[in-house]
Amino acid sequence: MVKAAKLVTLEEVQPSSEDRILPDFPARVDGKRVWVTAVLDRTAVVEPAPGEPKILVNRRRCLVDPRQIRFGPIAARHAARRGRDAARQVRRRRQESTAA
Repeated sequence: MVKAAKLVTLEEVQPSSEDRILPDFPARVDGKRVWVTAVLDRTAVVEPAPGEPKILVNRRRCLVDPRQIRFGPIAARHAARRGRDAARQVRRRRQESTAA
């Protein structure tokens, strides 16, 4: 016997401060099955059916099975770190070429 999933609002799903909710999972909005294509701060972008226009809905209206949600690192933090490291390398090369 398969146990029914307990649905919670997308607002209740809280990733850690280093992670974000990755898109592409099913949800229910107003009793209809939809596909979540993006998760923003207060809203989610959902596709009601394949080929239909995507719409924005409040995260409180999206009911999801938390077991189907994946999390991933926040890319902006890693990109900022790579940018700072690259800037340091450029400064170091300039200093070395000036000293030589």
